[in-house]
Amino acid sequence: MTLQPEQYRPGPPADVDLAQYGVGIVGCGGITNGAHLPAYQKAGYHIVACCDIDEEAARNTAERWNIPFWTTDIHALLERDDVRVIDMALHPAARKETLQAIAHAPRPVLTQKPLHMEYALAEELIEIAENAGILLAVNQQARWAPEHKALRVLMDQGVAGPIYSIHHLRRSFQDQPDQWWTNLANFNIGDHGVHYLDLCRFFAASPMAGSREWTRLHCTTAMLPDQNGPDPLIYSANVEFGEIGGRVGLMASMQFNNIVRASGAHSYTWWMDGTEGSVWGTSSEVSWVRADDPRSVNTIPIEGTWFPDAFQGPLGDLIAADAHGREPAVTPRDNLNTIAMTAAAIRSSKSGRVVAREEVVA
Repeated sequence: MTLQPEQYRPGPPADVDLAQYGVGIVGCGGITNGAHLPAYQKAGYHIVACCDIDEEAARNTAERWNIPFWTTDIHALLERDDVRVIDMALHPAARKETLQAIAHAPRPVLTQKPLHMEYALAEELIEIAENAGILLAVNQQARWAPEHKALRVLMDQGVAGPIYSIHHLRRSFQDQPDQWWTNLANFNIGDHGVHYLDLCRFFAASPMAGSREWTRLHCTTAMLPDQNGPDPLIYSANVEFGEIGGRVGLMASMQFNNIVRASGAHSYTWWMDGTEGSVWGTSSEVSWVRADDPRSVNTIPIEGTWFPDAFQGPLGDLIAADAHGREPAVTPRDNLNTIAMTAAAIRSSKSGRVVAREEVVA
């Protein structure tokens, strides 16, 4: 068994003329300058315009990345024929109005993850896009992170056999008093934690995991009395897939402590256990071991990083989807199942009970 970088590294679609897909950026904040544009430059995407209601942000972004056109007016950007696809890098509150503007001049749109933190509001965005014929994709870019894609490749190849258990542990710190996320309600589950809940679905969708969807979960949370954030920064979730009752043979357990104040104790690992072995990985390497050779652990270092490399993936996938007349990998309706998962986790943590997917979706 070998694992080559080309099997997991994100990159632009090889069979599409990127010069024909001019990209317009809407939103020139930190995530755009710190992750989107570095990744897009590396991939060779053709960025032709940027827009932000803050004139200084729009102008500085254009100058920094040599973008030929900038504006504070979304309509001015939409009037340009060279803008073939839009990267909507906005917070949830600004997405509906922006998508309504795009609906008057439809073109493919990549929006930030999740589609919206509120399930009902996410459905409103879907309705706008579908009525206008907008090809809409959600930027769950963690699916394209090299370490996660490498794990999925190993799973799909059957290295561990049929998967029956997914386990995730993340330990980090995001309780800074001067950051926008610190005062965001349910941030640890609904905004940051959505990466890992969505990845849980991504791994469970492997054929070797039965291509299953989550059915119910139980989530507990905790918070420190002197923390800055208004909601818990620690969660633990047990997730069940397939038929209720645990007879299908796939479950996930997820722990996220986001207020570990000593950085030396931070860590990040995924484990997948199967009937024939196990695969696991961190942000820098992946490993596997098989039951027929139980002491031979294979470890391979990973090339590339989540930030910013993974951000090449969603935009490239959307461009390829438009070019080939297919759906993007993360459709809005697929993302609804992830949003339902975060909503269920929040509801479960507040009520102390198990919450089924149908309860949130209905």
